[in-house]
Amino acid sequence: MFGFFKKVKNKEVFEPKLSDQAYVVDVRNPQEYASGHVAGAINIPLEQILSHASSLASKNQVFVYCRSGNRSAHAMKILKEQGVTNIVDGGSLESAAMLLNKQITTPQHEITQVQNIQKSKSKTHLEVLIPCDFSPQTEFARIMGEKLGEYTDVKLQFVHVIDLPETVTLDNAGNISTCGEIDRSYVEKLKQDGENKLNDLIKKTKIDSVGYIKFGKLTDELLAFSQSRTIDLIITGTKGLWGLKEKISMTQSQILARKSSIPVLSLMCDRSDLQIKDILFVHDFYEKNVKHLSLMNSLVTAFNGVFHQLYVTDRLNGGEEKELNALMDEYASSHEFDNYKNHIEVADNLEKGVHQFLGHQDADIVFIGTHGKGGVFHHSGAEALIKHLFKPILTFQLD
Repeated sequence: MFGFFKKVKNKEVFEPKLSDQAYVVDVRNPQEYASGHVAGAINIPLEQILSHASSLASKNQVFVYCRSGNRSAHAMKILKEQGVTNIVDGGSLESAAMLLNKQITTPQHEITQVQNIQKSKSKTHLEVLIPCDFSPQTEFARIMGEKLGEYTDVKLQFVHVIDLPETVTLDNAGNISTCGEIDRSYVEKLKQDGENKLNDLIKKTKIDSVGYIKFGKLTDELLAFSQSRTIDLIITGTKGLWGLKEKISMTQSQILARKSSIPVLSLMCDRSDLQIKDILFVHDFYEKNVKHLSLMNSLVTAFNGVFHQLYVTDRLNGGEEKELNALMDEYASSHEFDNYKNHIEVADNLEKGVHQFLGHQDADIVFIGTHGKGGVFHHSGAEALIKHLFKPILTFQLD
C-alpha cells in the first residue's frame, strides 16, 4: 500500500496515498450503514465482500472502513487473498471520514427509529455478566450490553478476575488473605487498580451496572460467579483466531461456550450502530429432545424482527427439502415464532453453510445450540463460528 509517514505528537503515523477516484466501501451491515456513513460510500457487508472481489479489482482504488477497524482489516485480508491489490484500509468510521475529508451522514429517520425501539422495550429482565480485562474486547461487550438495553430491561454485572493462586483469597467483605509468599501490598494494588477501572466502566455505562473483583483462574471464577447468581447471559468480546493459531489455541469465548450452562454472546467488534432486525437460528431440525432456549424467545420478541431458521447439509436428496421445511415449520409453531423464514444451505460444513447464507441474506445476530461434550453438527460448528464470524453469536447448551 502506497503512502507516507508524518509526525503526529512526536510519533510517525502512516497515511495512505488516496486517489481522488477511490471507491469507498462501508463493510458494516445495512442497518449500521443507514445509521450514519461516510458521504458517498456504498455498502457491501463483510460477509458479502468475497462475491464482489472481481468487480472491486477493476476499481482505481478501493477504500474500506467499518465501525472500529476490525471488519475493514478482515475485508482487506479477504480481498488481498483474491488478488485485489488496489486497496486501502480506512479503519474506523471516524478515521475514514477524516482521511477522506468527508462528512458522516446522520439520517433523521434512523434516529427516530432508535427512539421508537427504546419506547417499546420488552418487559423481560436480563442479568448480564461481562468478563473484564479492560481491553477493547471488554468495551465491545459493554457496548453490546447497552445495545440490548435498548430492547429490554438489562443489568450489567462486570467481573474482573485477577489471576492469583488458590493461596490468595478475597472474602465477601473485600478482605485479602495470603500465605505470605505473595506480597499483600502487591495484591492490594492489583485490587485497587481493578476497582478503579471497574468504576470507570460503570460511570460511562448508560444502563444499570455493578462491578466485582475476583481472585483465581479466569474461567473457573466466571463459571462459579454465573452459577452463584441469577445470570441470564454472558457477553464476551473475542479477537477470533485464524491460521496456525486457531489449531493450537482456543479463545476465552470458545471455552466459556463449551463449559457454561448459561448462554454466551460473543462478538469481535464495536456494534454501537447495530439495529437487530434479522435473527439467524442455525440448528439441526432432525434432532429431537434437545433443550430449547427460552431466552431466544424473549430476545426475538424484544427485537421484533424476522426469525431466520437455517439448516446446513452436505447433500440434499429428493423430497428432503419438503421434509425439512415441515420440520422447521413444526419447530417455529411449537415455540411460538410467528414471523419466521426457512432456509436450507448445501455446503461441506456448518461454518461454510452459514457464511454462504450470509452472502445473500444479512443477519444481525446468530443463535446456535451446542453440545458441550461433543456432537459434530453443533459443537465444532459453533466453535468455528466464534473464531471466525464477525456477527454477534449467541451459543447455548442443548444437553
